[in-house]
Amino acid sequence: MKPAKAKLGLMLVEDTPSLQMLYRTVLKKAGFNPICASTGAEAQQLFASERPPVVLLDLVLPDCDGLTLMTEMLTEAPETRVIVITANGSVAKAVQATRRGAFDFLVKPLGDLRLIGSVANAMTEYLAITQRGGKGVSRVLQSRQDAFVAQSESMRQVSTVIEAVARSSAPVFIIGASGSGKAACAEMIHLRSSRAGKPLIEVDCGLPDTQALEAILFGTGTQSETLGQSAIQRAKGGTLFLRNPQKLAPQLQARLLSILNTGQSAEAQSGAAPVDIRIISAARRDPLEAIRAGELEEALYYRLFVLPLTLPPLHARPEDLPVIAEQFLAEISQQEGKQFKRITPEALALLQVQTWEGNLHELRNVLRQAVVLHEGPDLTPAMLRLASRGVTLTPQSAPVILDLDTALAGMTMAEIETRAIRAAIARNGGSIPRAAQELDIAPSTIYRKRDDWEKTSA
Repeated sequence: MKPAKAKLGLMLVEDTPSLQMLYRTVLKKAGFNPICASTGAEAQQLFASERPPVVLLDLVLPDCDGLTLMTEMLTEAPETRVIVITANGSVAKAVQATRRGAFDFLVKPLGDLRLIGSVANAMTEYLAITQRGGKGVSRVLQSRQDAFVAQSESMRQVSTVIEAVARSSAPVFIIGASGSGKAACAEMIHLRSSRAGKPLIEVDCGLPDTQALEAILFGTGTQSETLGQSAIQRAKGGTLFLRNPQKLAPQLQARLLSILNTGQSAEAQSGAAPVDIRIISAARRDPLEAIRAGELEEALYYRLFVLPLTLPPLHARPEDLPVIAEQFLAEISQQEGKQFKRITPEALALLQVQTWEGNLHELRNVLRQAVVLHEGPDLTPAMLRLASRGVTLTPQSAPVILDLDTALAGMTMAEIETRAIRAAIARNGGSIPRAAQELDIAPSTIYRKRDDWEKTSA
């Protein structure tokens, strides 16, 4: 057996050219650079020469059975994490694959987040197994953590809470808008806990296919069968991250509640198996709303909502935006093969006065558009496509410094003041004292107004 190569890789085995191109594009944008095979024979050759730690494997191939190929790979390199891909009508075959050692299975059509999350979790578990201390983190997870910047007072408070709850084994419930950094927060808690050397397994409880979700979370569709490689089993000793647990079907909520109450999962052969996991949950809104709407079982709420943690939206933490934007720019520039080096102060000022309803996701998209459509080394205001009060700033709209009367039309005095202060903070690299000096006001005035913004957005 050849030793695994030092460079972490990913192999995608998919015989449909259009799907192979689609999956490869999604994975490359997430920071991976997969090698691809269209047949079982190609996959065998690439696996022997490259020894990738993670394999995405379609179970239906033109020249061999995917289950047989997976078994051969795991026999040769048991540390490999294999994620199988199957059609919607072949969930039973995917469950069979998990019993034979597959790390996870994905049901077509694949969602981007589900695909990236599964690969990231597989890479994390591979690193945890093969590296001493088990604290290796994939590029996707590392980029999420890089985005978890705590320059602002609100995020410093969040960091303090993270340090405190990481030392506990009690369940954590993270509340935050889409793109506010809930996944990064969960990873920070896990990596600072005593479970850091064990897997962090993520499950999206909002999947519409209840049967597939049950198989992912518990291993099978009934408790009379073995759980196999369920998410709960794979998270043994580590952390299970549940996105939107309020969206679980009632029968799955009851089953999860039973496991949490007893600390055991039912298995046919052994009768019961102890469950050693820590639960971190996340949702956009307070789960009490889900209880009132009849979506979440109250007993499950009290099992999950023990240590609450609320993340502020991006617009409420303007001091963090310059650092996050620069990190995103460097990452995206590398992915797209561009030479962007910095964001100009004028462009940062524009970014900092946006409302960012999509939070980090929206910011990343805006920067990616600029990088794809332009060359570096500076990212300027003219490169940004931003919607603000009905005025869209595009590369063709230069000069971007619009007529002041037009730019301020329809805005209240409070809104004008807020934008002016945030822009000054951005121009001064997040320094409130320097921004106050530029605006000829006391720093305490900015601190007081910033507290008011955060209260309003909470």
